[in-house]
Amino acid sequence: MNTKRLGILGAIAAVAVAVSTLVVPSATAAGKTLVIWSDENRAKTLREAGASWAAENGVTLNVVIKDFGKVKDELITAAPKGLGPDLLVGPHDWVGQLAASGVLDRMVNIDKSAYAASGIQGFSYKGLLYGLPYNVENIALIVNTKLSPTIPATFADLEKTWATLKAAGTAKVGIEVPYGDSYHNMPLFSGLGGYVFGVGAAGINPKDLGINSKAFAANASKLDGYYSSGLISKSSNYDFVQWYAGKAPYMITGPWNLGNIKKSGIPYAIASVPAVGGTPSRPFVGVNGFMLSKFAANKIVARQFLTQVAASDDFQLALYKLGDRLPALKTAAAKVTNNPDVAAFGAYGAIGTPMPNIPQMNSVWDSWGNAWKNVADGKQTAAAAFAQAAANIKKAIS
Repeated sequence: MNTKRLGILGAIAAVAVAVSTLVVPSATAAGKTLVIWSDENRAKTLREAGASWAAENGVTLNVVIKDFGKVKDELITAAPKGLGPDLLVGPHDWVGQLAASGVLDRMVNIDKSAYAASGIQGFSYKGLLYGLPYNVENIALIVNTKLSPTIPATFADLEKTWATLKAAGTAKVGIEVPYGDSYHNMPLFSGLGGYVFGVGAAGINPKDLGINSKAFAANASKLDGYYSSGLISKSSNYDFVQWYAGKAPYMITGPWNLGNIKKSGIPYAIASVPAVGGTPSRPFVGVNGFMLSKFAANKIVARQFLTQVAASDDFQLALYKLGDRLPALKTAAAKVTNNPDVAAFGAYGAIGTPMPNIPQMNSVWDSWGNAWKNVADGKQTAAAAFAQAAANIKKAIS
């Protein structure tokens, strides 16, 4: 799923940033090489944004492009052998597995109050901070304002608009949501009373599984009705064909699709998904950031990069330009709130919850996604599908 958000990554590459001989380098950093593992999309910006700092401190900055789908396992294997990076760029939901595997070092000298609360929460595991966040992202309801001139304030408003368009033959589906994708379905799921793991004072509790919570079970039949009526798409993918064809008033997606939305020429608005069953429809919040390898060859230099570069407005704004994701640093975020799209995504994300980052989450996605597929395909009722998913997940994590 994170692959969708971060894009398809390329082959391994490395680039060193030239070091200026005109600046007196830092005594601790001079002559050092800082190795950062990154995805292809961010590599160029990391090199450019870090070039000045590298030159001033006599550091060779080596940004290595890694395969997103394999980099976690590679770090776990390579780092203890001294073959890993100093820093890793990635999403917060990697933290649990990597920290539990003993390959991450905690963050120090980070002013947590300077960052979005979701950013700090996302990169925290068992009470310790294991990442410096640089952006936060979430999905929202994208409204075709030609088909739905009034933004739905309630889910009943949304249903009424769909019913009117359906009766007129103007639209083929109400809300386009990628088939079987629990991440994109999270607002609907949470609005019906579902959750993944409970969260308490001690953090995420894997023993408190809410995939088939009492509240969701009581509302499950509504989901059956949404699929049978066409309110929720049964077979949409990440191309959102019906929305772009002007045949769906709503779709659920994130800021990574803003470019395509603008190019389409369809008048749009970004809104919150209305509460479905009396409970707020909360999206997942994804956080991206830097993680420090416990086996970093140049840990002091890596920490200097984090506090002097990654924790700066200029750096976070440079990464913001890659895809309109809201900077995690509050001062940087304040400088982009004049962008109404970013502000709208941020407003909805403010009620969101970070994706669980504990290792047990790896046992959730397949069973949970299959539940959505089975309901969409008419193979099971929502009550049966999510009860089965919950049982499978409990067995997997026990």
